[in-house]
Parts: sequence; structure tokens; C-alpha cells
Amino acid sequence: MILVSIVGSWLFLYIDSVYQRRRAESLFADLRSLDFATAGFPEVRDIVIRNGARAGATCNPQNCTFSLQIMTLLPRIMTRQTRIQLLDRHPEFFYRTLSYIGVRSWNLRAIFEIRNGKLEGSFTGVFEIRMERLDSSGNRYFVPRGYGVTTRSDAVTARKDASRFDWGSCGSQDYNVYISHGVFKLPQNTLETCVVQSAGASVKRAFDVHLRCLNGLFRSCRFDELAPSAWADYSAKDDSKGTRDPHR
Repeated sequence: MILVSIVGSWLFLYIDSVYQRRRAESLFADLRSLDFATAGFPEVRDIVIRNGARAGATCNPQNCTFSLQIMTLLPRIMTRQTRIQLLDRHPEFFYRTLSYIGVRSWNLRAIFEIRNGKLEGSFTGVFEIRMERLDSSGNRYFVPRGYGVTTRSDAVTARKDASRFDWGSCGSQDYNVYISHGVFKLPQNTLETCVVQSAGASVKRAFDVHLRCLNGLFRSCRFDELAPSAWADYSAKDDSKGTRDPHR
């Protein structure tokens, strides 16, 4: 009976992870087909509602911030207090052992900001939470691994106005791909893309995302699996010098 319970629990969590992954794939498919350069309130609203979110109470067609989150079951069923208690006792089980058998804790976050009726900027990212050793102490830390895309309108670029988004990584470039390791107290290992919304071809490349590896066995997604076009562009920098995928 114990074995049956364990297998049943794994199967339940795995099926949920596949279901949530397909929801995330549907969102990325919608974003690949969205014309970011001309998108406004109606187009963004339709995508957000179709993918399970709702507009805020203060939203109107001129000014609105849409947000959307998709995540696997494990972090959703654990309250904050329960999560702390469980992680204190069995952190490696939830964030390491289960990942080797295809059950990973990951989430997708998306935010779209409408100003004056037009899409002014967005962020979409999918991140797996892993435990990694970062120093010689032997302690393990929670580190997000994944891929994120930030878009900005030409109007924001001209104003150099960060609004709610961090445009610093783009600088004056229309398209930039880089690896972020976060900061000391908030470490991460993520591939990040920042793109101006009028750069149509680059936007398509930025949203070339493949999520099947989120349900793979034994290891996390590599950047070349998760975002092949963005990784190829990053790897081409400086004649491919010093651009190693840390997850290989």
C-alpha cells in the first residue's frame, strides 16, 4: 500500500506538471503570434483572459497592468507556514530528489503594462526553483533557473523611462541577451532577453521557448533546450568566447 501511495502521489504531481506546462506553452504560442509593435489593450486582454487570468479592478482600456502566473501543484498546495516547516525538514527532497524523477517546482510569471491604450512593456519568465551550493560553506540555497523576456516600446526607449520595468539591461540596444546571476542575497542563474517591441524578428526569436524539458528526468533544462534562439544569439557574442551554459 505504501508503494502504491508513493507511485500514485508521483503520478498525480507529474500529470499536474505536464498540464501546467501545456498551459505555459499555450501562452508562449500566443506571445509568438502577438504583434508587440501595435498591440494594445484588446489584444493583451484577450491573451491574458484566454490563459486564465483577469484584469484588475482598476483597469481601463487606457491604463492597465495585467498579470498572470502558472505554477506546478507542489508550491500551490503548501501554505507559507507549511512550506517553511516542510523545507526545514526535507528541503532536498522537494527541490532535488523529486526533480530527478520529473517532478519540479517551477512557475511562470507574466506582466503586461498598458499605457495610453498601447502595450508599453512586458515581462514573461519561466523559472525552476533548485537548491545549489554557492560557496565553500556547503550550505544549499534556493536558486531560480530559467529564462525571462522583457519587452519595451519605442516610446519608453525614447524617454528612457523605466516605468515598472528594469530597462537597464538593454541600454541603447534593440536586442540584448545575457546571463544573470542575481545578487549575493538573491542569487539566480537565468538567461535573460531584452528587446524593443518594434524589432519584429528579434521578438520572435526571444519568444522561441521550448518547455518539454521541464518534465524531463534527472536534470534541469539547459538554456539551449529552453530558449534555443536566444541561447544561439548569446553564444555568438564575442565569437563564442566565454559563453558556457552553466547547466550542462
